[in-house]
Amino acid sequence: MPKRNRLIALGGAAVGLTAGIVAERVAVKRRRRDDPEADEPFGTRRGDRKRFIDLDDGARIFVEETGPRSRKGVIFIHGSALRTDLWHHQMSIPGRRLIFYDLRGHGLSQPKGDSEYSIETLTTDLLTVIENAELDEVVLVGHSVGGMIALHLCARRRELLGSTVKGLVLAHATHRPAIETIAGGASVARLERLIRRPFDALGGQHERIDRFRRIVRPSDAIFWGVSFAAFGPDPSAKQVDFTYDMVAETSSDVVFDLFKAYRGFDVTDELGTITVPCLVLSGTHDRLTVPEASLYLAEHLPKAELHVFEDAGHMSMLEEHEEFNTMLESFFDDTMGR
Repeated sequence: MPKRNRLIALGGAAVGLTAGIVAERVAVKRRRRDDPEADEPFGTRRGDRKRFIDLDDGARIFVEETGPRSRKGVIFIHGSALRTDLWHHQMSIPGRRLIFYDLRGHGLSQPKGDSEYSIETLTTDLLTVIENAELDEVVLVGHSVGGMIALHLCARRRELLGSTVKGLVLAHATHRPAIETIAGGASVARLERLIRRPFDALGGQHERIDRFRRIVRPSDAIFWGVSFAAFGPDPSAKQVDFTYDMVAETSSDVVFDLFKAYRGFDVTDELGTITVPCLVLSGTHDRLTVPEASLYLAEHLPKAELHVFEDAGHMSMLEEHEEFNTMLESFFDDTMGR
């Protein structure tokens, strides 16, 4: 009898699992079918002008830009494991010189160079992009780690504030180690400290990891994972797929480098010195940088305005792109004039 009960239980579990998988596939198909962004050509919009910057340590930075050739401009800094394509909807903002670049090791910015992969190095790269573009005035728009880089630049090079750097847009950014401002931050941070050595050792196997990633086909489970982690409820399936593709195409060694780079980042005590206007953006469902981090930034930056997108996750520049762009245009007018 016990054996029979176990078989019945296993059979019931199998039926339940199968039903769950079927329901999941039906839900994904429905979301794809009803997606208002289904025909949006993500990944195909490019800048009018493109170039590479070769750095002394062997790194090569890809830059593209749109708009007039002005000495006033906006530099967009994408988040971890993404690339300039992230700013698909922002590339069409009219009337401004808009500059986009891939962080070293991301997208077309290859090779990543021999320098230590750190926030300090990424900040130096941003300075190089500003100088290469010959900008007298600039607004920095940073998403996630891009916002951390922009904050680090302002904290370390205060002489640029007000003269060259006219304002900051901090989208889903944080002021301290990113692992501490992810959902469940305190517990996740403790776990990260416990597994830090084996995790870093695993990074040494990045070539094997990348070979494995190349043979793993995107599944409904991966779709739901990206959807849950990076987006708000009921996101566009096309946007989820687009985000997954960018992450999947980023080399594993760069991902491991980023995790290590986050550990030493903390500008909490210097926020009061960043005196340029700041637009701080977050989403009510952001699980990768919780809204509380944006609230802290808005409360401690002297000239900050906070906006939280309802029902958005970590990707508001995609999820709420029309409102996002309207807010950017207004901020650019306020900081650099019309």
